[in-house]
Amino acid sequence: MKILYVAGCVSEGAYERLYGGCKEKPAFQAQKYHRLFIEGLSAGASVEVVGYPPVEKEAAVGGVIAIPDETVGNVRYHYCKTYCSSLRRWLHVCAATFFRCLKLLDGDSAVMIDCLNQTAGLGALAASKLRRRPCVGIITDLPEFMGGGLMMALSEFLIRHCTDYVVLTEAMNDYVNKKGKPHVVLEGHADITMEKNQPSLSKKGKKRICLYAGSIHKLYGIQRLVEGFRLAAIPNTELHVYGSGDYQQELEEIAAQEPSIRYGGMLLPSQVVEKEMEATLLVNPRPSDEKYVAYSFPSKTMEYMSTGTPVLTTALPCIPEEYKPHLYFIQEETPQGIGEALRQVLSQSDEALFQKGCQARRFVLEQRNNVVQAAKVLEMLKGKQKP
Repeated sequence: MKILYVAGCVSEGAYERLYGGCKEKPAFQAQKYHRLFIEGLSAGASVEVVGYPPVEKEAAVGGVIAIPDETVGNVRYHYCKTYCSSLRRWLHVCAATFFRCLKLLDGDSAVMIDCLNQTAGLGALAASKLRRRPCVGIITDLPEFMGGGLMMALSEFLIRHCTDYVVLTEAMNDYVNKKGKPHVVLEGHADITMEKNQPSLSKKGKKRICLYAGSIHKLYGIQRLVEGFRLAAIPNTELHVYGSGDYQQELEEIAAQEPSIRYGGMLLPSQVVEKEMEATLLVNPRPSDEKYVAYSFPSKTMEYMSTGTPVLTTALPCIPEEYKPHLYFIQEETPQGIGEALRQVLSQSDEALFQKGCQARRFVLEQRNNVVQAAKVLEMLKGKQKP
């Protein structure tokens, strides 16, 4: 079977070459999600990627980013140019994706598209229809939560016309898959190569570090985390935050005044993982009462757990039961409640915390790694192969 994977992504090496020196790191969470999915699929199928570099003006030359096609491991990447001009980018990506897919599709192929990537998705969907091949829609968020207007309408169009789905939760499938088309629930995927990167207490510093990495928008509870950490006033402990968002300026001002709080800006995904392995506790303060959380699963949860550092999180409704023994939970989602949860968890010894983290790591690397997760999609598609 051949999988044609269509998304706004590039290989890990290309991403670091393009954006390693840039102040802003575009779409880094989506990049990692797609890369892990692609590598997982390549363990059981032939995979060709039709992608394009995310827009970042620092990386553009003459308003365009163009990189040569490449082969990485078992995956062949076919890259379209991307332009800083929105209209030109949309038109070019849609047309280039259509013709690339039309050329690469054959009788043993299936297309996988990111349904939130409207321009590439439209080109790939049209090619799959002409070639009469399955088109699997990857839905990582509901379009209505990503803004309205034309882009939302196009995403909904893509979702309606896909033949199969990859969704994050059953609640999401119930919402988007009214006709009961084939689907697979994959809340995420842990990086199987993390098996080689062994956690160790010796990697931890003398000071205990609580760490958050991801979008630092107030919507995701980062302000509550900072306030809760300040209230907790735990000796010999620091809070480190990495990412960008609408809380950045305020966080920088707080960090300038409080030595126990550090804001590290934007790092490459590989650098973030190193920081996570050096930390004592990883925290996700995302509010559990927001409407969108029932339909999503934060990718940072899988990454956090794979590092072997224990995880403290809110009790999100999207977290399956089998995850819960491997996590610590915030009971009250207020600054005071977060502070109390931090004090309780960090009252334990370094050894006890380390063992909890290693337990979580074993669970996700054995049962939710990207090869295991991707195999579920390939199994769904087996029945669609032409004899």
